[in-house]
Amino acid sequence: MKKNWSNTALVAYALLPKIVKELDFGIQSRVKSSQSKHLKMGVSNEQLIGEIIELTDEKRKIVNLRYIVGKALKQMKDKSREILIDRMIYKKTFSDISKERKIAMRTTFRRLENAENEFAKTLSSLGFGERKLQEEFANDKYVKTIHDRIVNDKYFVAKNM
Repeated sequence: MKKNWSNTALVAYALLPKIVKELDFGIQSRVKSSQSKHLKMGVSNEQLIGEIIELTDEKRKIVNLRYIVGKALKQMKDKSREILIDRMIYKKTFSDISKERKIAMRTTFRRLENAENEFAKTLSSLGFGERKLQEEFANDKYVKTIHDRIVNDKYFVAKNM
């Protein structure tokens, strides 16, 4: 099962508060812009409002992604959710996970693979399968950056084949 976008959603999940903060800053700076400031810079009122609307829509998508990923994680089995969060969000090594859980390294790899599959299926059951995530986030500068890194990282590519 190819799950690049579901892995992207999971990795992005930990970064979403930072992304929202950056989007909020962009929105607030444009809202607070005095007319003379943006007009002096050659930015029309319509263009400024368009930028605010665009940033607000990006924020809506990001907040929705956080909600959907959180909901999917809650629906997963405890062991699957825990190993997935340890590896993908807290960036723990396989060795650390193996030691903490007192399981063999190979078991850690297998459980993570199973957890990734369960997460992808759960996301899909919530209406956010690979195709939907791609449609929603393929042009999002924040999420697409994460996705491109996952696709081009040999670790993720090898696991998805």
